[in-house]
Amino acid sequence: MTEFFGSFSGTLDAKNRLHVPIRLREAAGDALDTCYLTLGMNGSLYLMPKDEWRRLSTRFESNIKTDDADGPVLHRVFVANTFEVTLDKQSRVQIPLELAAKVGFQKDVKILGYHRRIEIWPADKFDLQMKQDEETYQQKGKKLFQ
Repeated sequence: MTEFFGSFSGTLDAKNRLHVPIRLREAAGDALDTCYLTLGMNGSLYLMPKDEWRRLSTRFESNIKTDDADGPVLHRVFVANTFEVTLDKQSRVQIPLELAAKVGFQKDVKILGYHRRIEIWPADKFDLQMKQDEETYQQKGKKLFQ
């Protein structure tokens, strides 16, 4: 299982490509040769190796209840906003324009290694989210370090 961690700054080039940091590529080995880019939560995109995408897709499928109207909606949005992508020879991933528009990408992005996936955020949204998250971390995270 691939384990990603760390945060990195990046920029989208004129063709909407993003360079994946070497530390994340090294952690992935060949798992990013074919990977999946999908709409994440809180205004980010998720870049996942094929095995993680399959695991998440299976979770969606197995958690859909026939009497739950939201289940198919969640799965449909997930699948409709997923793209199979590959890294080019310069270790860049192409961000589809429709996904870039949905999360509000400009030029500057933050890349976060988040366990089994890589999150890609507009830099301004990431900074706001991290400010909120760090406050919660300070308030509630003390138990984890005892």
